[in-house]
Amino acid sequence: MQARAQQDRDIAERQKHSLVPATNEQPTNSDGKYEIVRHDATNNTVERRTITPLPTPQRIQPAKPLTKPELIEMLDELRDDMATEQEKFDRKDEIDAERTTKRQGLSAKINELTQQLNEAQVELDQLNRSGTVREEFIAFAKQAEQRITSIATGTYGYLLEKFSKDRHEASYRELTPLLAEEIRFKVDRSGIRGLTQASFARLHATPNDKIFNATVEATLEKVYTATEKLEGALEK
Repeated sequence: MQARAQQDRDIAERQKHSLVPATNEQPTNSDGKYEIVRHDATNNTVERRTITPLPTPQRIQPAKPLTKPELIEMLDELRDDMATEQEKFDRKDEIDAERTTKRQGLSAKINELTQQLNEAQVELDQLNRSGTVREEFIAFAKQAEQRITSIATGTYGYLLEKFSKDRHEASYRELTPLLAEEIRFKVDRSGIRGLTQASFARLHATPNDKIFNATVEATLEKVYTATEKLEGALEK
């Protein structure tokens, strides 16, 4: 009997400690939210959290039946649209001709505007490539050096042929090495051989940001002096 009584006491003790913590839910009066209060009897602690209930789903309201005036208005609107479309169809040839004329006019205008746009784009591209006036001035000076070098090379070859024919009545390439050396010496005395050398054109190898305005002007003056020298050599 004592063992049975002790067993009952053990079961009662276990049940006391295995009770599910109590939960209390109550809505707030401010925004309709619920506060969940959980009391844990085992350690006498309280946990609180707030949840927001989902909104109550709204039932789909059936459409209100149309009234007689509304139906009459819908019928009148339909008949008016039918009359308008019929009148348009009766004038289909005239309307199509007007549309064709307008379509052609708009197409021609678009072609004209497209051409103007292309021309403007070409002009803009040219301006972008040109850069500033200073950049153009430097580019011209570099080209002038190359052009005068090319002219000097042509002048040097011309004088070799001219002196060869004047003195020996033969092409420079037909002369013996000794006679060719004589003609070349005579042409070199004109002082134009230096203008044919790559060292004459120095500006093209210099970056634009390293070139001063005075350098460009000096280069162009050098080129102008070379033109006079070449012209004098050609007159001999």
